Amino acid sequence: MIHREPTLLLTRPEPQSSEFLALCEKEVGQRISAVISPLLRIVDVGDIPRLEDYRSLIFTSGHAVRRAGEAGVLNGRSVATVGEGTAELARTYGATAQAYGGELETFLANCSDLADPCLHLRGGHTRGDLAARLEAMGKSADEAIIYDQISLPLMRAAQVLITSQDPIIAPLFSPRTAQLLSRAVGRHADLTVVAMSRAVADAARTIGEAHIAEAPTVGAMCASTITSLRQANLVDRPTDD
Repeated sequence: MIHREPTLLLTRPEPQSSEFLALCEKEVGQRISAVISPLLRIVDVGDIPRLEDYRSLIFTSGHAVRRAGEAGVLNGRSVATVGEGTAELARTYGATAQAYGGELETFLANCSDLADPCLHLRGGHTRGDLAARLEAMGKSADEAIIYDQISLPLMRAAQVLITSQDPIIAPLFSPRTAQLLSRAVGRHADLTVVAMSRAVADAARTIGEAHIAEAPTVGAMCASTITSLRQANLVDRPTDD
């Protein structure tokens, strides 16, 4: 029987896909076969709203933080985030940032001390109706769309990979990307999804088997991806000294 080594299918926008591949390769100390085919293109939309009326800004994605940060409006602002990585990014722009959890439900469970009124700066496609749920909790919350995620078709190299007999490992970081890949691929016997959360795994359920990372972080996604590669004997396993 011919042993076919799996290929990573990376669908995040650039440069995040290349950065994730570099992180995985650094962790294992060797090159990894990969095809990069972004399924989303991020574009700025609208203007940054007037912020003086808000005591807290809420971010659920790094894209929104970058848009606001590059506009120079985060310095000295109080920021609440979903995910510590998003909080760390906000701090690089001068914000005082606190992560209230790695997922939306955790955020909502932990944000009772969030100073309001607050403003959720987000993309055009999002899940969970965060502002509305904060309002239902008695918080004063608005939202503003400051970027959009334009869907992209699979690139030629990814199409060839999908139709090949080679096994594929697809790390997926958002439910929207999982939905787009599901539509493009359908059921695939040799495609393993590494999902950042249960919501991502649910969105990818029509593709095939999914493994959920231990935490909704890039580091945990890298670790889960490497575990999947090692299970396929693609990368060397660590040895005891």
